[in-house]
Amino acid sequence: MGKKIVITGGAGFIGSNLANSYILHGHHDVVVIDNLSSSNLGLLDSRVSVLITDLDDPSQARATENILEDADVVYHFASTVGVALVDRDPKAAIKNILSVNQNMFPLFEKYNNRVIFASTSEVYGETQHAKETDVLCIGNPDVLRWGYACGKLMSEFLLKAHSFSGTVARFFNVVGSGQTGAHGMVLPRFITQAKNGEDLIVYGDGTQTRSLCDIRDAVSMLRLLSDNQHVGETYNVGNSSNTISMNDLAARVIKHTSSKSRIRHVKFNDVMSDQSRDIHTRKPCTEKMDKFYKPQYSVDDIITSLI
Repeated sequence: MGKKIVITGGAGFIGSNLANSYILHGHHDVVVIDNLSSSNLGLLDSRVSVLITDLDDPSQARATENILEDADVVYHFASTVGVALVDRDPKAAIKNILSVNQNMFPLFEKYNNRVIFASTSEVYGETQHAKETDVLCIGNPDVLRWGYACGKLMSEFLLKAHSFSGTVARFFNVVGSGQTGAHGMVLPRFITQAKNGEDLIVYGDGTQTRSLCDIRDAVSMLRLLSDNQHVGETYNVGNSSNTISMNDLAARVIKHTSSKSRIRHVKFNDVMSDQSRDIHTRKPCTEKMDKFYKPQYSVDDIITSLI
């Protein structure tokens, strides 16, 4: 197929799965741009082209421009990712989001790119059942965690202020093959702990819930969002049917791995800094996306694929 697909941050978990999917579907011109700060080239199909560069460094922009000038679709995923990473260095995380997008959006406009921008469920803050048109309640501005949400939300506004054809994808707990627990992702962490016979560490009382979306479903959603009918739209990318408490998720992992591990509860802020807050309920409203795609994979399917 003749389309040129460009994925910034494409050596990360979601980007690499998306790049590989395009290759497997017959696209021969797939280019990943990444600085490898929190990603892994080993996840990519060998047929994917790679440019290693820092998108927040304007002095390196020429090589990026050479790739963008004839790109048919750009997935812009380059960003700090993971609650633990943001908690560890919030200043760097917030600055990275803003500087990368301030550099990239004018280039997308210059080359009139078709762009799908990776935002986050964090923009909903403490909203219980998050819908794209909700009035947002992000959280206490004295808590630095919400700086990440605000950086992503400001980037959404910045995208809309430019003239290129953009679509916003707000990700909700996308998990699956190729993901690690290194940056705070809960399911890979549980599985590693269970395989090692260690206690599964659950924050708080474990009644907090998340809605897990299999990476295979997320990739299918992202591919369809490149259609022009989605220009100017914002979509929750997630699976509202896969809502599960952390206690239940830990128990299922122990069962699937036949582990002798136990569940151990610890206070959230004994692990994370005082500048972070746990969210009790994070569940997307997926009515808008459901018109185009229905997720196929259950929580048990996701656990099995990761194991």
